[in-house]
Amino acid sequence: MATPVDFPKYLQFLVESYKKQQHLYTLTDLQVEVRLEIPPEDRSQPRSPQNEPETKIERLEVLAGLRKYVQQGKVLLVGKPGSGKSTVLQRFRWELALEALNEGDRPIPVLVELRYDQSIVDAICAEFENAQLIVSPEEVKDLRVHGKLLLLLDGVNEMPSQKRRQELQLFHDKNSHTRMIFTTRDLALGGFLGIEKKLEMCALTQPQMREFVHKHLPQHGDLLLRQLRDRLREIAETPLLLEMMCKVFKNTGKIPQSKGELFQKFDHQYEEFKGGASVSEGFQLFKSEVLQQLAFVMLQGDSQRPTDGWVAISRDRAEGILECWLRDRGVVDAPFKAKEWLKDLLEHHLLQVATKPDEIEFHHQLFQEYYAGRALLKLLVERHIDAMDDRRLQHFYLNYFKWTEPLAFMLSLLRDEVQAVQVVRLALEVDLMLGARLAGEVQRDFQKRAVGLVDGLDVPGWLKVELLEEVRSDEAIPELLKLVEHSDSDVRRMAADALGKIGDEKAIPGLLKLVEDSESDVRSSAAYALGKIGDGKAIPALLKLVEDSSYFVRSSAAYALGKIGDEKAIPGLLKLVEHSDSDVRRVAADALAKIGDKKAIPGLLKLVEHSDSDVRRSAADALGKIGDEQAIPGLLKLVEHSDSDVRRSAADALGKIGDEQAIPGLLKLVEHSDSDVRRSAADALGKIGEEKAIPGLLKLVKHSSYFVRRVADALGKIGDEKAIPALLKLVEDSDSDVGRSAADALGKIGDEKAIPGLLKLLEHSDSDVRSSAADALGKIGDEKAIPALLKLVEHSDYSVRSSAADALGKIGDEKAIPGLLKLLEHSKISVRSSAADALGKISEEKAILALLKLVEHSAGLVCLSAAYALGKIGDGKAIPTLLKLVEHSDYFVRSSAA
Repeated sequence: MATPVDFPKYLQFLVESYKKQQHLYTLTDLQVEVRLEIPPEDRSQPRSPQNEPETKIERLEVLAGLRKYVQQGKVLLVGKPGSGKSTVLQRFRWELALEALNEGDRPIPVLVELRYDQSIVDAICAEFENAQLIVSPEEVKDLRVHGKLLLLLDGVNEMPSQKRRQELQLFHDKNSHTRMIFTTRDLALGGFLGIEKKLEMCALTQPQMREFVHKHLPQHGDLLLRQLRDRLREIAETPLLLEMMCKVFKNTGKIPQSKGELFQKFDHQYEEFKGGASVSEGFQLFKSEVLQQLAFVMLQGDSQRPTDGWVAISRDRAEGILECWLRDRGVVDAPFKAKEWLKDLLEHHLLQVATKPDEIEFHHQLFQEYYAGRALLKLLVERHIDAMDDRRLQHFYLNYFKWTEPLAFMLSLLRDEVQAVQVVRLALEVDLMLGARLAGEVQRDFQKRAVGLVDGLDVPGWLKVELLEEVRSDEAIPELLKLVEHSDSDVRRMAADALGKIGDEKAIPGLLKLVEDSESDVRSSAAYALGKIGDGKAIPALLKLVEDSSYFVRSSAAYALGKIGDEKAIPGLLKLVEHSDSDVRRVAADALAKIGDKKAIPGLLKLVEHSDSDVRRSAADALGKIGDEQAIPGLLKLVEHSDSDVRRSAADALGKIGDEQAIPGLLKLVEHSDSDVRRSAADALGKIGEEKAIPGLLKLVKHSSYFVRRVADALGKIGDEKAIPALLKLVEDSDSDVGRSAADALGKIGDEKAIPGLLKLLEHSDSDVRSSAADALGKIGDEKAIPALLKLVEHSDYSVRSSAADALGKIGDEKAIPGLLKLLEHSKISVRSSAADALGKISEEKAILALLKLVEHSAGLVCLSAAYALGKIGDGKAIPTLLKLVEHSDYFVRSSAA
């Protein structure tokens, strides 16, 4: 479709902006589960126990799962609060943007945050506008109709009103051919939009928790993990909660006993995490109460729309809420205190400016719900009529979905057993699932009585299992163990699933009975649950199941053995790699990869020659994860395979193994007739990173510009100065993408021999090439580049100016100061701002004096940049001037100065 809009500019904006936050995506193997129902082989026969559909649970890395299923249409990504859904979408958008830039003819990824009160189309237009592109609603419609968009719609459960939920449903229904990914909580407000393909975010596994903890607490990680017993998994099974746990533990050496206590300790210690910033008088004493009041009123929302709360509100409204609250408490200067304390919260606590600059919101919805829960707790403790009158408590709070998380927080902190059990009883009267959820949230010592209310319900077996699963407590295990002997096989299967989700080893004896059940679905669920619990006691029974008559059971058993990760399972899994069913062979290969033992290599090498391409690909992936040079000969055969996915997996595995033995074989492949083979070989050679690969890579230059870019990337990874002459030729290529890639590679090598070629690129007609050349010169860090870079700081393109200023700052030579000082008087605000940033990095006396003059400039952006630069220099001479800026009319300038 012909369009005047510069979408590559938008994609480049996504790639560049993600660089600032890619550290947030710390767990690359977050996983999802997909439940698939496979129809019986003989559909002509009536349904019977012998001819039932089978349920298969597929487990995938989350990004791989999104890729796979979004190709089929619409996907719903479901997960607990803090499980990483939003972070995953941002990572996925970045990967899609990179692919669209490099390969072309790919859909344009657009992220829409549903919590804001705007239409979907307006939100899409606003996303393009962030990259300084004007896209009209009509153009958005054209893009949708022609399948050019891939929409990432984040936070179905956070939508601000019923009107917006109805609009979303209509948008979903009218755009049946547009690929979309939606995210929501596991108790989603607004339903599932009729989307059949649901991917459920998995809790962090024990290895993932260990990896995460050791990364955040390198010296005390083992101590935390020893204290984090099984019964506390619930408060540390998502990345957000585990990060909070690490921070709290680092300060106290103790772990909280509930999610509510975790948030309470985090709240008390937050100013220490932020470095003890200077705040207004009285703020530290009252900050928690202020946040409670704000969160409570925001969640109440509009009395005319009692089902909806506010996730974001205007700053004026927030000040009004706090002013009323302070005035009711007898504070004389309530208007001033409201403004002052709200400013403190935005700058030093858990509030932030929302997407709309005049609105504010909590850093994460969970924090809003925690503080609202604290406000509910206060109502109970102070015996407020809304909390003490049963009917009022049900009407105002238990009756509305939006209060579910605050109620859970409240109960986890409530120290009165009678009150806690009464709240659970009232909740069960309103909604059985709500009551079950809250029963598992009360303090540990009260759970026996609270869960007993759920145990005692006279309901069908299947519903009892669902309720006990919702409890999410090991107090539910005894009743579930009774239900594993139920006469209905569906109840037994559901009980196995529930025990697996609770994840306590007390469930193992009951599950081991179920692995011998007459129904294959039950055996499969039992095996899967044993894998989630992850205890070695289950290995003998699971090894029997790998030879079960049902291939679903065999797959589940293989998955479980991989999850347990014990080398005792290897002999049984090696048998499976020769099984007649390709799915079983593939899952066995995945399990062997997770165990990661060299003993698995001979069996996997047999699979690389298998007739089924999925099996070959899984074997290649597994060999790459094990990472042993014994696998190289088999993988080199696969790189010439007819299936492109197999070739890619084999090349990726060779790159992971990283042994120079693979280089001769890969060098042959860089001249292969198939472009995919050449590309895979180039990528693998770049990962291995040996200079021996350079001559072969240079042969790829004769191919299309796309492959030349890959060559430049690979040469940059190798990082050897022998690649410089070839890269200097590439900087003159007629394709601007080739020039940009060559400049990036030269920057990675970092040798001054590259400077003449890069200086030529600073005059290239393409601004992206100029920007990349400036970045590279900054990395090399030689003063010869200063005159040319000073010219670029005046360039018409913002990204070029920014790159040039950044490069001058990295070079850090005082010779740049005179030129940058001239630029401080430039007519364009953005040029002055970039120059100020560069001066901040150079940190010389002359720079300080110029910056002190600059902060008196009338333009807010320039003041902001100058204040930030002075902060980086860190010289006390700046303090008097910065103190004046703390009272500046522009909020962002005040914030930067502070």
